[in-house]
Amino acid sequence: MISDDTARLIWQRYEDGVSYQSTSGLRRMIPEYVRFYEGKQWPEPTRNTKNLPRPVINIVKMICRMKKSSILSTPVKITYKCHDKRVDMKTFNAFSDFILKSIDQDAIDKSAMDDGVKKGSYFYHYYWDSDASESGELGCELIDPLSIFFENPCELNEQKQKWIIISQRMSVEEAIKNAEEGVDISLITPDNEDGFSGNEGRSKLCTVLTMYYRVNGEVHCVRSVKNTVIKREFSITPRNDGMRSSLGMEGGSKNIATLYPIVCGYYEKRDRCIYGLSEVEGLIPNQKAINFNIAMSLLNAQEVAWGKYIALPGALKGQVISNSPGQVLIDYSGTGNGIKRMQDNYMQSFPVELVKTITDLTRSVTGTSEFMTGEISGSGLSGTAIARLQSQALMPIAELRSTFMSVKRKQGRILAQFYKLYYYDKTFFAPEKDGEGDAKLTFFSKNYENAELDVVVESSLGADASVAGDISMLDNVLKSGLISLETYVRSYPDSALTDKKRILAEIEAQRVREQSLALIKEKLIKETKDDRNE
Repeated sequence: MISDDTARLIWQRYEDGVSYQSTSGLRRMIPEYVRFYEGKQWPEPTRNTKNLPRPVINIVKMICRMKKSSILSTPVKITYKCHDKRVDMKTFNAFSDFILKSIDQDAIDKSAMDDGVKKGSYFYHYYWDSDASESGELGCELIDPLSIFFENPCELNEQKQKWIIISQRMSVEEAIKNAEEGVDISLITPDNEDGFSGNEGRSKLCTVLTMYYRVNGEVHCVRSVKNTVIKREFSITPRNDGMRSSLGMEGGSKNIATLYPIVCGYYEKRDRCIYGLSEVEGLIPNQKAINFNIAMSLLNAQEVAWGKYIALPGALKGQVISNSPGQVLIDYSGTGNGIKRMQDNYMQSFPVELVKTITDLTRSVTGTSEFMTGEISGSGLSGTAIARLQSQALMPIAELRSTFMSVKRKQGRILAQFYKLYYYDKTFFAPEKDGEGDAKLTFFSKNYENAELDVVVESSLGADASVAGDISMLDNVLKSGLISLETYVRSYPDSALTDKKRILAEIEAQRVREQSLALIKEKLIKETKDDRNE
């Protein structure tokens, strides 16, 4: 039988992690950040506010999307290098590119940055999916910040943690199906993590905990529910005969898994906390002020839309004031002043101007000015000036991108560990340099068993001083008439131009129109000459 002491220990660690998240406010704040990003920015109406308009001018989403797109605007590529020139790094890097495409790493990175900008943190979990194919495949998933727990939340380096726990809500039926032989399945019961107790029969889910830890430097894993272990302790190194046989391996390996298959990333660093700061956190008060000021302006317009009248008793004699155009009312009071309209109190334009001021200041403080977002049409600035201003506007983004690149380096080390341990013999296809077809290659992990690999993350950083210099040179040669407008646009740096293809298409269409007009003009001149000769 499997001992339940381990399950109780893991559950206690999980509850300690939940307690830390609650005490620090994360379990309250992160759902609020998501709600504001999604536009759910007003509380439930009360008796006093039921008639208040609830407009949402979602600057939170606008700024978050701008920041996210700026961070991911240039491709980031993981490459590996080795000081030993005898090691075939060309095949290793081609294989890495192949695997990253197969798991759709770019799409996962976009989702990760979406988590980061909204929730402050993003967590990759790499794992070996033995059911993905005959021999298994590498898999990657994102873990919600509220579903991952650490031995020391103040330690930012995940590889220095004594243990890491991932929680997952799973149906009881599925948990029983995944349990090993010898597990008392009567102990796998619904828990109350979703607000219902198992005895009520309303919840059919249980919390499955996966804990990673090290034994003599080697990463191990165990899986449990509240009352029992459902998968015994095992090393993530493919050592047992069954696993090694399925991977096509023979004999022992010198390498072991020493890195947790988890990568932690934060959008911005939170003081002494592995969970980061989100972009939303500082925007919520501004967002509330914008929504409230516009709501009050709308409420005022709503209240004065129909005029209010004062009438002396008997002045109307049953007449109904409908505010219809041209309506005639008879004053039966005999005073000449029995029916009169009240003075409307229109709200001044100050609240709307205040909204614009708050929005502009918010964009300025968060670094999402018009130069970063490309809203510079009609500015009258030269290409060089625009490029330099864009470079300055993107300086705050450079730090965020640098943080993301550090996360990619950690990814590279964990990926290399999987390549070495799990891919003994893997045939794949890599594109040829000339673009003519694909080359068939074979990756052998044994060729890299003793290789010391360096992870390099490469990225181009947009319109910097060298690009500005290129633009300046192009401006000068175009003014001198040494190149055509089409050549100018084709040579313009891609990082400083949003839609080069569209501009080139417009230039080509204009050229065709001018040629057609020239032919028509030439034809008319010829016909005129022929008529005169006759």
